Amino acid sequence: MTTELLRALAILAEPPAAHTSAIAAALDLPGRPDPAEYTDLFVLQLWPYASIYVGGEGKVGGEARDRVAGFWRALRLTPPAEPDHLAALLGLYATVAETEANENDAARRQLRRRSRQALLWEHLLCWLPPYLTKMDEIGTPFYRAWGELLRETLNAEAEELGAPERLPLHLREAPALTEPDEILAPVRSGMVFVRNDLKRAANSLGLGLRQGERSYVLKSLLAQDPTAMLGWLGEEAARWVHLHRAMPDQLQPVRDFWVSRAEISAEMLGAQIPA
Repeated sequence: MTTELLRALAILAEPPAAHTSAIAAALDLPGRPDPAEYTDLFVLQLWPYASIYVGGEGKVGGEARDRVAGFWRALRLTPPAEPDHLAALLGLYATVAETEANENDAARRQLRRRSRQALLWEHLLCWLPPYLTKMDEIGTPFYRAWGELLRETLNAEAEELGAPERLPLHLREAPALTEPDEILAPVRSGMVFVRNDLKRAANSLGLGLRQGERSYVLKSLLAQDPTAMLGWLGEEAARWVHLHRAMPDQLQPVRDFWVSRAEISAEMLGAQIPA
């Protein structure tokens, strides 16, 4: 059942525990969850919080997290401490889908279905496609397979429920990119930019890689050689345009948004290059 699969995938988005190896085996994923691999991916690189990817600041919390918590309350549920964590959202989605399936009254079942569709698009599909694209780039074989299974499951849900009438609110109200250092906010830049990308840029351009927060490292790279770094960032934005275009047709609303953001970033970063 989809609900059981989603709950299993949610558990694997949390730190490995004694029972997670059995879940991975049941899903026929390659290998087993490794604590060190989990830390590198989910703690140091791809933090699994919706607010990072749809919030204008590119950080955990803020208005984006409040909006997610509001959805929990709309369902008459008390939001957990981290309402926008991927594991929490997948568990919530499984609960909403299960409640819909068990509802005997046709009218109430339709309301449950609308809630399920809203949760899918407003708080999952608005950010997970680019997140899982980056997971496929930097993840270990186990977590790449986990991400692909999650992608397939959510795409099937989108196919079943259909697209919303309007773009998700997170995306409708997302601020645009105005400065190069804002590329760290995915919803502004159209790119998911992690620590590995900063290292890749430094190695490619022969620049010194400072230690520290991503924003500090990025500013250091831009200060060392603004022409080369802006050019590299522009090429990276163009690469993300192609990555976003690979989203399936059932994700067309969010696909168009992310393609547009990456296109704007590529153009803006190119215009910033000193003459």
